[in-house]
Amino acid sequence: MTGTIVRKEILSNLLSYKFTAVIVLVVVLVATSFFVMARDYKERLADYQLIRPEPGAPIAVLPPNPLSIFARGLEEAMTRSFEVGAVGIDVRAGQSSGNVIFSFFPTPDFVHIIKVVLSLVALLLGFDAVSREKEAGTLKLALSNAVSRSSLLLGKWTGNFLSLAVPFLLVTGLGLSVMAFDPALRMSPGALGRLGLILAAALIYIALFLSLGLLVSSLVRRSATSLVVLLLLWSVIVFVLPNMGSLLARQIVDVPSVRSLSEKRQQIWTREVLLSYGDRSGWGARIQAMNEEFDRMEEDYRLKFNRLVRTSRSINRISPAASFVDAATEIAGTGVSEETRLKSEVIRYKNQALPSLARDRTAREAPAFSYRARPLGEVLSDGGLFDLAWLSVFTILLFAAGTVAFIRTDPR
Repeated sequence: MTGTIVRKEILSNLLSYKFTAVIVLVVVLVATSFFVMARDYKERLADYQLIRPEPGAPIAVLPPNPLSIFARGLEEAMTRSFEVGAVGIDVRAGQSSGNVIFSFFPTPDFVHIIKVVLSLVALLLGFDAVSREKEAGTLKLALSNAVSRSSLLLGKWTGNFLSLAVPFLLVTGLGLSVMAFDPALRMSPGALGRLGLILAAALIYIALFLSLGLLVSSLVRRSATSLVVLLLLWSVIVFVLPNMGSLLARQIVDVPSVRSLSEKRQQIWTREVLLSYGDRSGWGARIQAMNEEFDRMEEDYRLKFNRLVRTSRSINRISPAASFVDAATEIAGTGVSEETRLKSEVIRYKNQALPSLARDRTAREAPAFSYRARPLGEVLSDGGLFDLAWLSVFTILLFAAGTVAFIRTDPR
């Protein structure tokens, strides 16, 4: 009986204008995202070929991450050029995007499309799954047959989920197949595995909003009321809660601004230059002392900033949208934890390169900077698996609540 309900829901969706409209929207947005982000990646890759440091140059710069096509995250900050000098690290613009539209609107990467559009589409498929049949009077007829309410709801949920998940996966697979013909966009098996895990997280995220739609549809009698309530909840989950979490974290953890840190560094540099004016005998010792003071300042700032990040992520996990974005970007290697680790590696590289700079001011003996992204196992153990499990728990709880509400609902 459940299989019959699943087929009925899929057929009903295929014949509805609502389903056609939302699927066309998904196809257009996913295809546009792949095209725009792939082109942006190739432009940044060309920039990297131009700014790639020569052998022996004390410069740390990473090539663009191919998974940033799908989860941009902090990729632009991670691909900046970190130049090691006698007084520390000078951060310069690296492979910035050539698309000025990204400066005015959110980057239309794959994760953003899923976070905003796919969640809304899932709600549009599920908002009237129960309330529509209440209004039409077909729900009491269906329940008069030998079918349990839990089986009926499970059939509806499965039919709507397959109606959205199958076209979504087909469009994504087609886009990846087209991209595979471009040599600049080919990804390693490890990157494809990470992308597959991001797709799994996307399916869980879609299932969560579909479960939310069925829950609200079971609680109210009118489809219009269900739609208004769900749109309000969607706005809060996707936009309000993540931003409020970041604001609350800043009230809890006091972190100095980057500008104040830079001004403090400049004050120390000016002070040492004036003190050594006319007497260069102890200049090397002064540089060493300045670098040690700069390191203490950087360490203090990083400890406070890391605490702010942890607090913000803990609060933002109230929102499934924030958990999904956090999990996807960390898996792709463009998340907050990866960027923090990169900064630590750059500081370690500076400490290695400074002795070479002291011996040879042309920096021909400076070691080359090398960085390896965290393996997937470490990413999952460091919070990625928790985010995926948290999304799954959200989905299960919402579906369970929807089942209870549907069992108790009056079908008349």
